Amino acid sequence: MALPFLTPTLIAYNGYDSGLGNRIRVVLGCRSLAELEGRDFRYVWPTGKLFGPTLPELWHVTGPTVSRATSRLLARFYPYVDETLDWLDAHKREELVWQIRTGSPIQLPPEAGPWQEEFCSMQPVDEIARPIRAVFDSELRGRPYVGVNVRAHAVSHQATRDTSPVDWFIRRMSELRSEDADVRFFVSCDVPEAQDRILAAVPGCVAQTGKGEYNSTAAVRAAIVDLYLLAASGYLLGPHFSSFVHLAEHLAGDRLTLETPVTGAPAQPEYAAHGVVDDPVRPSLRIGGRQERP
Repeated sequence: MALPFLTPTLIAYNGYDSGLGNRIRVVLGCRSLAELEGRDFRYVWPTGKLFGPTLPELWHVTGPTVSRATSRLLARFYPYVDETLDWLDAHKREELVWQIRTGSPIQLPPEAGPWQEEFCSMQPVDEIARPIRAVFDSELRGRPYVGVNVRAHAVSHQATRDTSPVDWFIRRMSELRSEDADVRFFVSCDVPEAQDRILAAVPGCVAQTGKGEYNSTAAVRAAIVDLYLLAASGYLLGPHFSSFVHLAEHLAGDRLTLETPVTGAPAQPEYAAHGVVDDPVRPSLRIGGRQERP
């Protein structure tokens, strides 16, 4: 078989039905490992009806891709390995190609660069950055608010749907508002009808509407707008077992408290303790509050 690789290479494989959170953490985690191991890096990023945009249509990033067909052909000679890195030994380092196929975070060694830091530094394309700033400037700038992420779509993981119903979010938001009548919420929900229900039930909510067909390029871009606005909040309400809300945590520098139906509520939610964001495209940078990470 004639290989298109002349130097040691690591390929990150994403499935066609993989969502945004899984894709980002797999690609960036694998790239960090490739840099540590001195390997070229490529990634599989399938697009189509189940996921519309390429990665450069979302963030200003560069790097070569590999088609699913090429990766699967290579797998006859270089089988897929997983995120545990239990397979990484001296013999494996002699192989020309590694292919990591997983939907989980890569278990990077301590000496590898954290992929979360690279994620924080990535800049969204203008089609995403503009609406982030527009919504933030018109509705959210200048005071802390609570970010609310709800996953209600039928394709969401069963564990998420079982533990994190819409009713829980409405109830918890109402409790927070009873404690502070001025609290504001930014709501991100993947089902328009569920989002409308939340906005009708709880005062003080801000949300995007008209996001486009699920997982189309327009919808994924709108989801990333939501992601940055969630990250610019001071406190997060989110679903159990969803990678999307964890991306918001990482964009915020992993300093925000995430409350889910499984974790339960802290004694005193402190959504004003982390200061306020000036540029919502860089939500890890804050003015006032505690600047240290937990």
